[in-house]
Amino acid sequence: MTKTLQDLIDESIFISTEYQARLAELTQGAEWDVDFSAPAFTLQTDPPVSLTPYLLGTESTSRGSWIWSWQELGHFPDTVVSAAVQAREAGRRLGVEELSTDELPVADGLARRLTLAAKAVTGVYAHYPAGAGGGVTAWLLLEGPEFELPELTVERMMRVIAEALTTDTAVDHNLAVDSYAKLRGAHIEWDTEATCVVTVRDGAQRFWFDDHQISGVEPAEPTVGPDVLADLAADARARAVALREDRAAAESTAAREASRPQAAAPEAAPVPADARQEESEPLEVPDFVETEHVAPEHAAPARETEPPRETPEPVAAAADGDLPFDQEPSDRDVRPGRVSTTVVPGPEPVRPAAEEPREPVAERTPEPAAEREVEREVVAGPGVPGSAEAEPVVEGEEPAEEEQGERKKGFFSRFFGL
Repeated sequence: MTKTLQDLIDESIFISTEYQARLAELTQGAEWDVDFSAPAFTLQTDPPVSLTPYLLGTESTSRGSWIWSWQELGHFPDTVVSAAVQAREAGRRLGVEELSTDELPVADGLARRLTLAAKAVTGVYAHYPAGAGGGVTAWLLLEGPEFELPELTVERMMRVIAEALTTDTAVDHNLAVDSYAKLRGAHIEWDTEATCVVTVRDGAQRFWFDDHQISGVEPAEPTVGPDVLADLAADARARAVALREDRAAAESTAAREASRPQAAAPEAAPVPADARQEESEPLEVPDFVETEHVAPEHAAPARETEPPRETPEPVAAAADGDLPFDQEPSDRDVRPGRVSTTVVPGPEPVRPAAEEPREPVAERTPEPAAEREVEREVVAGPGVPGSAEAEPVVEGEEPAEEEQGERKKGFFSRFFGL
């Protein structure tokens, strides 16, 4: 069976709206930070709320593209990218190319549409567009016990559907209503393609459709009793469990794929010159000096020419501008929150035999073990590369890991717009 991106969006739009409303209740304008190494998305409420984040991808206005987080596995913990891998596998199975194409040109609303489609195949229905500085937005799915929804009632169902329809996102309302009823354990009975009755705990509603658009709603007599609704609620829970199992399998897939380049690295053939020319150019971001492709002896003078500026303390982002339902993020200037991740170790690089000899080991002074910092690199947020508010900063930099840091930074430069 094949589907389209819009099919998946229609399947998730109503329940997504309900979860986004719950997320708005949780945030209440609070600041946030996300640590992918934990992983944890923390709302600085009283008391703080910690949710599990799944990184789908990033959208960059400077780069002009969306990049899925599974494009190069190994940079984030497997749990963090598991939902993205799950979406990719579903995209391949259902023939939805947008979910299985590693990088896509930016278009109006594309990131949100990809996120909504990912919800339909992952069963994680809350999302947060996290500003990461430098014109980059990291799109996250969020999960936690705080999102447990109450039993569906007629009043709640109608409020959710009405709110979702204000966004003009749904195209096939028949599909949207049918999917929402099944995901929420309600009973839906179709008389014809033009009308159906949805029965919930405290009543029922008849929906009328004209060319797959809701044209009218009226109260109706329930078509089933409490016992049937209880069975349908159990079916909905079983469907959610199956999607969690799929995500666990996707996490294993991420771990397996991340280990492949490490095993194959010693036998990797040199990249032809014409192929190297097709690689993405380093992204130029204001107030950030790109050093990844510059020799160390040439990089230092460039940094010295920069005018001195004060570096503000890292602060989290305020969530008050994020709309409670499935609408586009506002155009206001949002201060990015603190986004961090552990740098995942990789294989030692293999150098060609004809390469210029490296500096003798005896002349390198190793850094004392007592002074070593935790291997954590802040990849976005104030006070780090890509933030328009601060001088470039790199945390946890060590001479012994210089080569590995450069290899990893190549992906972070493009992914987070650094």
